[in-house]
Amino acid sequence: MENGFFDQLGFRWLFDAAADALLLIDAEGRIALSNTAAQEMFGRSGSQLDGQSVECLMPQRFRLHHRELRQAYGRDPHRRTAGLGLELVALKSSGEEFPAEISLSPLHANGQAFTLATVHNISSRKQLERDLLVKRREMDALQKVHVAAQTAAVIAHELNQPLLAISSYSKSALLMLDGNSPNPERLRQAVAGCELQTRRAGESIRELLAFLNMSECPAEIFDINREIREMLDTACAEHHLQVDSHLELELDLPPVKANRTHIQKTLLNLFHNGIEAMESGRIADPMLTVHTRSLPDEPLVQVSVADNGPGFSPDQRKRLFDPFFTTKSSGIGMGLAISRSLVEANGGHLWLENDCLPGAQFHLTLPVSP
Repeated sequence: MENGFFDQLGFRWLFDAAADALLLIDAEGRIALSNTAAQEMFGRSGSQLDGQSVECLMPQRFRLHHRELRQAYGRDPHRRTAGLGLELVALKSSGEEFPAEISLSPLHANGQAFTLATVHNISSRKQLERDLLVKRREMDALQKVHVAAQTAAVIAHELNQPLLAISSYSKSALLMLDGNSPNPERLRQAVAGCELQTRRAGESIRELLAFLNMSECPAEIFDINREIREMLDTACAEHHLQVDSHLELELDLPPVKANRTHIQKTLLNLFHNGIEAMESGRIADPMLTVHTRSLPDEPLVQVSVADNGPGFSPDQRKRLFDPFFTTKSSGIGMGLAISRSLVEANGGHLWLENDCLPGAQFHLTLPVSP
């Protein structure tokens, strides 16, 4: 095609001055005009590009498919607006392939329809993406190893203590049995100690498995106020501390939709934590307060659990939901991490009130049944 029309408009000068590689393609898919940047990119002179089919700039295996895409674009050029990138494989005159991003814009000149193609060599970007992917995989692998090592260390630590205690109790029992007059009461205490430490080891393993292998469970529609009463009775019955409970449960509270077992575990953990905190803090009048309400602007129900125990320090508050962090003398610090995961798996949130003094107050939300 003659380029005189473009030269008359000064188009050629502007075309060559562009820093981007530009190709002007006619309705038949021929390169009507190429600028200097495009010629340098593809390693071809203007005479080697102008008048050639644009498919010569890509490997043979892609040409047929590209021709079909080009024809579809020709029927509706506005389907791909200016600036929208299309990635494909381009070909230099040397036979070297490279990834390219093409942006297409329809153009009309002298009564003819053209397509202005802006071409970018994205080899550096693709290499960076590959490098980042490799680094990400390496980091993921390191993180998995770190988590596995940390988990193994915690398991070993948590099991080592009860196993040592069981061994000590067992040796004491054997020594008494080997004596001439074993004391039945002391034997009973030794066996009871073994049983207690065995339960502690089993509970630690179950907590870890619950966190590491948490499976999806079907959601149910239920009354959260009823579950609160039942779980509170269960928690209080499992402790020697006599705790007063104050329930502020909203009447006509809409039912929630969540997995009942998940929420029961969460409530039970919050109640246990509050009672144990007041017990360890030797609170004279231990009080556990539970409040429920429906949120006015969201389809959520909020449950608040508060105790009047010693509370948490600022540093403890920052790490409270971290796996393996605990403020207790025993336990592995998985309860709150598991509880938060369970609540979030059911579409809710669990957090600690920052301005609760004395004691601690936890809030959780759950979605209302539609």
